[in-house]
Amino acid sequence: MDAFGLELDRLEATRPGDDESAGNGNWHLWTAAGEHHILRRYHVLRTEADLVFETRLLDHLTTRGWTVPARVAGPVWHEGRLWAVTRFVPGRPHTEETTQQQLERGELLARLHAELAGFEASAGPRPGFFQAADLDAMGEFQGWDRGVQLLRGQRPDLADRAVRVMERAKALVVEHALLDLPRTIVHGDFASWNVHFGDDGEFSGVIDFDLAHPDSRAWEFVIARVDLAPALVDGYQRATEHPLSDRELAAIAPLQVVLQVLMVMAGLWDGQRGGRFDEAMITRHLSAAGS
Repeated sequence: MDAFGLELDRLEATRPGDDESAGNGNWHLWTAAGEHHILRRYHVLRTEADLVFETRLLDHLTTRGWTVPARVAGPVWHEGRLWAVTRFVPGRPHTEETTQQQLERGELLARLHAELAGFEASAGPRPGFFQAADLDAMGEFQGWDRGVQLLRGQRPDLADRAVRVMERAKALVVEHALLDLPRTIVHGDFASWNVHFGDDGEFSGVIDFDLAHPDSRAWEFVIARVDLAPALVDGYQRATEHPLSDRELAAIAPLQVVLQVLMVMAGLWDGQRGGRFDEAMITRHLSAAGS
């Protein structure tokens, strides 16, 4: 708090488990002046360079009237991790989306992409981020080969399945030219739990731009869980001036396989850090990828 120049009144966890996680951690923070913010500890892979990209993006949206977790103070290094204080976004997500609410989220995504078009021209790449379908770059960054090698010592059958599913996913990337899809700035996790609404049902804001980067709109829909909310596409198409093309729509299914491979990759990365692999998690995503 001294580094942020803020006088703390109290902290309150937003969810259990953040204290020991390698991922993002978030706490409600109230200052002595009565201000309500969020104290955020970033993923161990975040760097100051890629947080500059996120900060610029959030400032861009804030100036256009969006309620997003813009930076209030920081970032600062503390105990080997980056921390910041960000704006509190009120409201809460829909617990179980109706079809109408899926349509609304699709419309909001179309609005978000339109707003980010003004940011895209000056954005450039986000350091440390790759297109989701660039499985070679993603695998090198997260140590896929080493992870598979270590998994083989614990569960050789799962390691073999992981190799097969990666080969299948790479074949789909080539077959559907997924790396050549038109790119925009994507939120990176526009799932229902990151879109907030007030008690009156009115849209109140969007959180968690941690994975925002240049990528395809098809990937945005995959990571927004279009498989669980198919009306997202209809809402988007009716609200945008640039509807998804047939090629973009056809890319969603193969990118679903890519997503499952990336989840396996995340499991391998976690296992390398912790010394033990979550076999159930890896098995689940391998099965979802068709292996």
